[in-house]
Amino acid sequence: MQVYSNSKQDHLKTFLLLLFILVLAYLPVSSFLFFLKNDAFNGYFPPKFFMSESIHAGQLPLWNPYINFGIPQYGDMSSGYWSPITWLIASTAGYNAYTLTLEVLFYILAGGFGFYTMMGLWIKDNRIKMIAAVAFMCCGYQVGHLQHFNWLSGAAFLPWCLWSYISLLQKFSLRRSLICTVFFYLLIASAHPGITISTFYFFAAVFVFHFFNNNEKRTIKERISSSVKTHAFFITVLLLISAGMIYGYTDLLPHFVRSEKISLESSLSNPTNLQSWISALLPFSTVKHNAFFDTDISMRNAYFGLDLLLFFLLACFQKKSSWQKFFLVAGCLFMLLSAGGIFKTIAYKFIPFIGYVRLNGEFRIFTILGFIIVAAIALEEFLAQPNRFTGRIKWIYYSLEILLFACIFFGIIKAIGNKESFIYSRQAIFSQAGFSSKLKALVDAVSFYDTFWIQGCIQLFFLWGIKYCLRSSNINLLKKLAISNMIIACLLNIPYTGVGKASVAQVQAVLNKSPKGIPIPVLQPINNNDSLSTEEMGLVGDWSMYNKQIGTKKEVPYPIALKETALYFKNNETDTAANFLYQPFLFISPGSTNSQVSINSFSSASIDVSVTAATGSELILQQSFYPHWFYQNETEKKEVRKAGTAFMSAPVVRPTGKIHFSFEPVFLKWMMLLSAVSFITAIVLIFLLKPIPLSPSLQRQ
Repeated sequence: MQVYSNSKQDHLKTFLLLLFILVLAYLPVSSFLFFLKNDAFNGYFPPKFFMSESIHAGQLPLWNPYINFGIPQYGDMSSGYWSPITWLIASTAGYNAYTLTLEVLFYILAGGFGFYTMMGLWIKDNRIKMIAAVAFMCCGYQVGHLQHFNWLSGAAFLPWCLWSYISLLQKFSLRRSLICTVFFYLLIASAHPGITISTFYFFAAVFVFHFFNNNEKRTIKERISSSVKTHAFFITVLLLISAGMIYGYTDLLPHFVRSEKISLESSLSNPTNLQSWISALLPFSTVKHNAFFDTDISMRNAYFGLDLLLFFLLACFQKKSSWQKFFLVAGCLFMLLSAGGIFKTIAYKFIPFIGYVRLNGEFRIFTILGFIIVAAIALEEFLAQPNRFTGRIKWIYYSLEILLFACIFFGIIKAIGNKESFIYSRQAIFSQAGFSSKLKALVDAVSFYDTFWIQGCIQLFFLWGIKYCLRSSNINLLKKLAISNMIIACLLNIPYTGVGKASVAQVQAVLNKSPKGIPIPVLQPINNNDSLSTEEMGLVGDWSMYNKQIGTKKEVPYPIALKETALYFKNNETDTAANFLYQPFLFISPGSTNSQVSINSFSSASIDVSVTAATGSELILQQSFYPHWFYQNETEKKEVRKAGTAFMSAPVVRPTGKIHFSFEPVFLKWMMLLSAVSFITAIVLIFLLKPIPLSPSLQRQ
C-alpha cells in the first residue's frame, strides 16, 4: 500500500473517504431525520433566508427590513454576509432547511480535508494524516457547536489558513500569497468575531516562532526585509478583498449596542472550564450534570480521539520537535484562556480586543488543533521505532486502562445505588409512539452516571484494540479503530448538543408558510401581524423574521441590535404609550380621518408611497433610523428625519403627492464591487499561476 503518495487521485480518494465518514458520524444530521436545533434556525438562518429571497427577487440585500424594524444586513458580523459561500448558495439553490444543513456539513468536511492537507507539512504517512483529519472533523468542538454556524465556518478554514500561511513563510510566491489571502478572507468573512480576534494572535505567534526557528542561514536584517515584503503583499491583497466588509462593519459600529468592550463579568461567561476536560477521555460524560460542569453543554466537549490522547500524553513526556513545543505551548495557553476565570481576567485587562469576546469556549478550537498536531507527530515517530510497546507508552497505556476501569465501576455503582439510570425507565421509553419519540425519551433518561459506564466500556474496548495494533504493527487497523472511535463519539453526543426532535422536513413545512420573495407588506397595525404557535416558533424562531411584514411587538433576540432601536424596545417595557404598535409601519402623524397612505412599490431598500394628508404633517416609516436613508418628495431629496426614539419620517408638502424612501449606501456599493473584483481576480490567478512544491523541511524540525 502506498502511504506516502500525494497524487490528485489519492486526494480524491481521501476526500470521498472523509465524506463517507462525515455522513456516518453525523448521520442524525446528514440523513435529515433531525433538524439542527436552537441557534441554527432561530438566529443564523433568518438573515441567510432573507438574502436568498432578496437576490431571487432581483434585489441587492443591503437592508433587512424584517429583523427588529430593520438592520443594515451588510453590518451583520454573525450571518456570513461577506462570505462568497453564502452568496453562492443564496443566489443559486437559495436557503432553506436542507441547504442550511448541507452548508453546516460542508464546513465540517472542509475542515477535515484542510486538516489532512495541513498535516502534510509534518507527516508523511497518509494513514496518520487521515487519523488526524477525522479527529479534527469529529472533535468535540464540532459536535458541540452544530447549532453555532459561524463557529463551524471559522474552524473549517483554520487548518487551510495554517497550511497556506506556513507554506508562504517557507517560500514566497505570488500564487502562495494569493491562496493564503483567499483562505484568510474566507475565515474572517464567515467566522464569529471571537474566532477572528483569536486567529490574529494565533498567527502572530506562528510568525514569531517561524521567524526565530527558521533554519535558513540568513541574517536578522535579511529575514526582516523578506518578512516585510511577504506580508506587505499579503496584507495589501487581503485589504482589497476585505474592503466591503471593513467598510460595512465600520459603518455599523457607531450604532451597534455591542461596539464597546463588554463587562468583565459578561466576558467570563460560558467557558470550557477545567472540569470540562474530562471530555478528553469521556466525551459522553459532559452531556449531563449541569451543576458539576457549570457551563453551557455546547462548551464542554474537547474530545479528539482516544488514540491521539494516548500519543499526546506520550509527547508530553518525551523529546519533542520545535513545532511540537510550539503547538503544545499555544494549545495550553488557549486552553487556559477558554477556561475563563483568572486567565481570561488577565487577558481582558492586558490583551487588546480579548475583552470583546463573550463566549470563551470558542478559544478551545486552537487547543484541539494544536494538541492533534502534537499527537500525530508523536504517533508517526513512535511507529518508526522497532519496539513499539515498551517504556513510556506502556505505563501511559496502563494508567488510562486503570482510569477507565475506575470510571466504569464508579458509574455502575452510582447508577444502580441511586437508581439513576435509563435502565429504570425502560417502560416509559418503549411506551412512546414513533422512533424519534423513543429516542428522545432514551436521551432524556440517560443519567450522568450512565454516561460514565457507557463511555468507559466503549473506550476500554478501543484501548485494547489500540494496544493490539501497536504490538502487531497493524497501522491500517489502528486507522480504522481511530475512525470508528470518533464516529461513535459523534453519534453519542449529537442528540444532546446538535439536533432536536423534529425532522428537517417539519422545519421546512413551517418555513413554507413564509410568503415568497419580497412582497408589499400589508398596511395594518403592527399588533395585528400574524404569528406562529409556540411549538413552531421553537423550530424556526420568531415569525416576524419570516412573515414579510414590517415590525414586531417585542424585541427579537438577535446579535445585531441598533442602539436607538434597543432603547425603543426598552422604553416600551415601561411606557406602552411610547410605541406605534397600534399603527401600520407607514402612517401619517398627526393622523386625521382624511389622510390616506398607499404603497406603489416596495423592496427591501426602497418604498414608493402615495399620500393624501394635510400639508405640514409627517409620514412616519417604522424602520430603524440609520444613515444612508433618504426621502424624496415633490420638492426635495434629503436624509430622513428622526421620528420618536428610533424611526424615520418625511414631511408631507402637498395634500396629494408621492414620497419615496430609499436606502443608498453609495460608497459601500463601490467597496463591494472592489471586493468582488479583487476576490475573483485572485481566484483566476491562482489557477493560472504555476504551483511551487512545498519544502519537506518542517518534517525534520
